[in-house]
Formats: sequence, structure tokens, C-alpha cells
Amino acid sequence: MRAILGNITRFPFTNAILVLLIPGIHLKRWLALGGLGTIAVVLGILFAFEVSLAPGLHSIVGTLSLKWAPTPVRSTIFIGLGTIFAGSALVKLLMSLGSARGGRRHWSLLDSLYVGRVLSGGPRVVVIGGGSGLPNLLRGLKHYTSNLTAVVTVADDGGSSGRLRSELDILPPGDIRNCLVALADSETVMQDLMDYRFSTQGQLDGHSFGNILIAALAGIGGDFYKGVEIAGQLLAIRGKVIPSTTTNVTLVGSTVSGQRLVGESRVGSAGEHLRMVALYPPDAPAHPDAMRAIEEADLIILGPGSLFTSIVPNLLVKDIAGAVANANGLKMYVCNVAGEAGETAGFSLLDHLNVIRYYAGTYSVDIVIANDNLLGGNVPEAVSLIDPKQAWQDPAVRVLADIIDEASPTHHEPAKLAAAITQTYRQHRGKRRRLPLLWHNVRQPAHFNGGEPVGANQQSP
Repeated sequence: MRAILGNITRFPFTNAILVLLIPGIHLKRWLALGGLGTIAVVLGILFAFEVSLAPGLHSIVGTLSLKWAPTPVRSTIFIGLGTIFAGSALVKLLMSLGSARGGRRHWSLLDSLYVGRVLSGGPRVVVIGGGSGLPNLLRGLKHYTSNLTAVVTVADDGGSSGRLRSELDILPPGDIRNCLVALADSETVMQDLMDYRFSTQGQLDGHSFGNILIAALAGIGGDFYKGVEIAGQLLAIRGKVIPSTTTNVTLVGSTVSGQRLVGESRVGSAGEHLRMVALYPPDAPAHPDAMRAIEEADLIILGPGSLFTSIVPNLLVKDIAGAVANANGLKMYVCNVAGEAGETAGFSLLDHLNVIRYYAGTYSVDIVIANDNLLGGNVPEAVSLIDPKQAWQDPAVRVLADIIDEASPTHHEPAKLAAAITQTYRQHRGKRRRLPLLWHNVRQPAHFNGGEPVGANQQSP
């Protein structure tokens, strides 16, 4: 079937027809109405010229069109109604096509229709994290659904974000900017502009243009989240990006030796294992939109990203952790490919999972996604890939897949990771919303183990 569809879609006309037939495209009704109007006009013209129709057809159409009325009346009714139907259908069709274009005018019309109409009916997915892992995940997932919400940590205090946070008293925009760019459908130049960093001898040195833009939009809108929303509109993003809290929080950690670390940058560079992490203030409220998204989600994904500096800071917002534990959506944890020096060096897959459960509760994870390609290219000697193939005695479903980026073997590859997640969701979604058919050619992983509960009677291969 895939081969047949592949051959069909090579031709522009058949490709267009297939797109128009996809459920949820919202054009078929207007095409049908326009076709009905055209038929009515043609029949009205035939009646006007008293063209003889086949007896059976004449009988049926005659009954429906005032058979005993004078010819001018009959033809006027058909031509008038047909013109109204066809004209209304044309206007609605043009309006529908225009609204589908949105901020994607550099795209083909078919792609705009697919993203704007079909993917907008996809499952509601919430991803929780930060750092570089979250944008990687979003780049792949946005090809499957536009109902994406990224709940992003705002504990960053380093680099351009930290400086803007200190100088302007705003939330750090760096992780949020990365997620906006990952979800963007705007032209490449706009995305490159958001990622552009100044290199000067002055105060702009090291600052990202995107960070400054979000800060400026926050000032104009009078609210940091309002600035993020406007930036999302400029980039025509698929979904939403929401800070986990609007409170200016600080990440605090302590190591096993008792050393106290203040600030996300210091916690992330700890040279030894962490004993605990916490937020100050400890009672920072969750963003209401983040809470609502988690409660309504079909799928909730924790990670990937640095365990203690990208994922856990979100769960330290108590309302976020509670919402995840109590949510009805399917809950997945995407484990990192490799351990991180200090933070998680030597951690097993189960160690990572237990940290998530410690901060988010026993029922915070239903499925764990882990990489099983341990050969993955040139791995630096100082880096140890996490081996997931140990005996698994846990109620959570363990899914093993090749999700590694061969060019950067300590990171996930967006298309592979998104494919593993979506295949797992299809198998375990229950009555939750279906994923749309994948139209864009997202590369599939070479290997995927569909995921099964591995318990006392079953171990991974």
C-alpha cells in the first residue's frame, strides 16, 4: 500500500486530489455545493432552450422543478438557485483557502491545507522539559499534530538568558526561544534571525536576537507570556510554548558531599552526584495554561533533556507535578541517550525513571522510551551511553528503539524519536484521539521494538 501511494503521489494532480480527500480538510463540502450549483445552472439552461431530456430523467427533474410551471419560471429557478449555490461555494472555498495559508505563504497551498486543517485535529500533546532535548523532540512531533504544548522550565540563569533575566527582571527566554524556533513554520530567514547571536566588543556580545526580541515583546505586551505568544505568531508556530511558572525561580541543589549549589548553571556543572534539588521560592504557582493543557492532554511526554536541570525543575512546581500525576493522558518518559557528568553519570534507565517518580509521583509515567542503538557512531570516551537492556521488573512499559543521532551520538534524532513515540501512542492510546495520517515524508527509524510490558515472564532481547 505504501508503494502504491508513493507512486500515486509523484504526480501533482493525483497528489492534490488525495490531499483534498483527507478527512478534516474542510473543503469537500464547498466543492460538493459548487458542483450541485453548477448542475442546477446547466439544467436551467437546458429547460430554457427546451432541450428534451431522457424520459426517466425528465420525469424526476420535472417533478423537482415545478413541472407544470411555464418554461421561463422553471429555467429561472434552476439558474438562480444554481448561481447562488455555486457563488456561495466559491466565496466559502476562497475564504477557506485564504485562512489556511495563515503565516505559511511561502508554502505550497496543499501543505498549508494539510498543516492548518488536518494536523490541527491531531491529539493534544504536552511535552515538558527544557534545554536542547525539548526542541529536538518538537521538530519531529510537529509533523504528526499541531496540537502541541511545550511546558518549559524557566530556571536558567546562564548566558544571554541569565543576563537578560538579571538586567530586565524577566523570565529567561533562551529555552523558550529554542522551542519557538523548533515549532516554527515561518521562512528560514526568520528562524535564522531568532537564533542569531551578536559578536561584538560591547554589551550585546553573546546575546541572541531572539532572546532580545522576546524581551522587547514582553515589554510591549506588558507580560512575559504575552511576548512569547506574539513571537509565536510571528514564527507561525504549530502549537504553544508556555513557561511552567511565571514566578522568577532559582534552582538550588546539594551534592552528596554536602556542597550547596545555587543557580541552574552551577547545578548543571556539578562535579559529583546530586543529593537533592529544589526551587526557590518553593511555592511558585504553575502557569494556568500549562495546567489546563496537561489536564486536557491525550499524551504527556517528559523529556528528553538534562534530568535535574531541564525536566525536574518543571516538576518542582508542585501544581505541575500534581497535574501530571492525576492526568488521564498517556504518560511517557523519554530517557536521555547518555549519562551526564555529575548529574547522572552511571545512572541506569530505572534510576532515571525513579527520579521522575520521586518528584512527580508513582503514577507519573506509563511508558519509557529508551535508545537501544549502543553503537551509535563516534561516542566520546568520556561519555557512556545508557544500556537499557537490563532485566526489567517494572509496571511501566519499556519501549526500545533506535532513536540516536548518528552524527551526534549523545543526542536524539528528531524524526526517529517522533516515529518511536507516535508508533507507541498508536498501540497504547486506548480511546484517545487518533493521530492523523503522516503526509510529509518524515524518515522512519531503521529499527523499532513496538514496546511491551517487560515483567517477570518477559525480558528485553
